[in-house]
Amino acid sequence: MHCQDVACIVQKLKKNLVTTSHLCYNQIMTTALQIDQNVYDALVASFGKDALETRIDNILLSAMEGLLEKHVKAILMFEEKYGVSFPEFDKMWDEGRIPDKNTHAVESDYIDWEMLEMEKKDLLPVVSRLRTLLRK
Repeated sequence: MHCQDVACIVQKLKKNLVTTSHLCYNQIMTTALQIDQNVYDALVASFGKDALETRIDNILLSAMEGLLEKHVKAILMFEEKYGVSFPEFDKMWDEGRIPDKNTHAVESDYIDWEMLEMEKKDLLPVVSRLRTLLRK
């Protein structure tokens, strides 16, 4: 697939990133980054070779911020649906106060909501740290 716009490039970049060491949400990558040659060529064509490093940093930050925003929106949908925050929902779950608790839909919501909360918790410090590093 040939990319012309930044959104397409970000999607391809997120699919093709490979690091030379383990990358997790709790640490900032400090090792070399390998990018698919087609993605690299599209980035160079869009931004120029000199500006590419700064652009990649900003694209990565933007992608992380976008993922965080997506998680926050999904969490808000669950909060609106159930009328409580996840910690309160979890407490009500343990106390047996969730109607239809054992249905597939409610159990699926619980699992998805919990996963979103965990990923949000992991992403917040990463996004904050990336913002700080890129401001220097």
